[in-house]
Amino acid sequence: MQDKIFSSKKHLTKSTKSKILNNYLGSYYKGNYVWGGAMNLAWNELNDEILHEKLKLATKDKIALEMVSKLNDSPFSKKDLDEESCYIKAGYGQKTVDKINKELREKFPEKSFQDLDLQLDPKDIISYAYLFKKVEYKTQFKKDDVLFNGKKVKGFIADNEAQRENIKIIKYENDDKFIIKLQLKDKNDELILAKGYDMTNPQIVVEEINKNNKEYLSTIDESDRFEAPKLHLNYHRDYVELIGKYLSNRNFTDYLIGKMFENIKFDMNEEGARVENEAVIAVLKTTSFGPKKHKEFILNKPYWVIMKRRNSQNPYFILGVNNSELMEK
Repeated sequence: MQDKIFSSKKHLTKSTKSKILNNYLGSYYKGNYVWGGAMNLAWNELNDEILHEKLKLATKDKIALEMVSKLNDSPFSKKDLDEESCYIKAGYGQKTVDKINKELREKFPEKSFQDLDLQLDPKDIISYAYLFKKVEYKTQFKKDDVLFNGKKVKGFIADNEAQRENIKIIKYENDDKFIIKLQLKDKNDELILAKGYDMTNPQIVVEEINKNNKEYLSTIDESDRFEAPKLHLNYHRDYVELIGKYLSNRNFTDYLIGKMFENIKFDMNEEGARVENEAVIAVLKTTSFGPKKHKEFILNKPYWVIMKRRNSQNPYFILGVNNSELMEK
């Protein structure tokens, strides 16, 4: 079997532990909650185009089953995106991987993620999704240092009337609890900022936005202030809770989730915001075998030399080679 190595729970770290919150299956990275829609797109494509039903796991693991339930019942789908900003494909074998790499480069020349480096057998399954959005504010803000939790950081502010016109008020209760929308050049996208809401439950603020995001909103006044920090995120997540689990769907009971990961990049500054998100699910047929992986036995890093007699368990010479001092120059 081709290098099919599966992660286990012992590799789960604080930065990748799942936090299941209502309809969103996000995780925490350096203490910040992260969720992107690509994994839901890849999961839906696997269900719709390959399994032809919702994915089922042959496990009693409560965390894994809860995650599958959230992914199966997520409200987010490709209907929530424009076709120009996403790419989704599911299929069998290496030919599908190669097709994904080719078509993705053609559709998204700005893509920063590397091509998929997977070696699949003909009956293995790949489901992939990628989304890319780059938005600009209607008027660029001014760079400036700002404070966040009492610490000075790089950021941007609104220091003139044109910049203040960028900011629409969705809801304001006080200076520590509000929701605002930053006006974008492309009116088909929205960038919304909310302060003062439960930071463990994104569903609450999403519902509050949907309830108050009217067509006509007022802008901030001349005496009002706006400051925001610049943001940069580069995040990789392995879904270790599901990797290695067998499916129980009819005709797929000899398949297991071999790889499941996502990459998310996000930047927000005085000019606008950029989000890039990809998700990969590789479902492997456990009875399939491919050509042996090419091996290399190159002693180009520290190594041991041990000498012993064939009929003895005890070496008579041991050398640990840690540098090139013993080698001929």
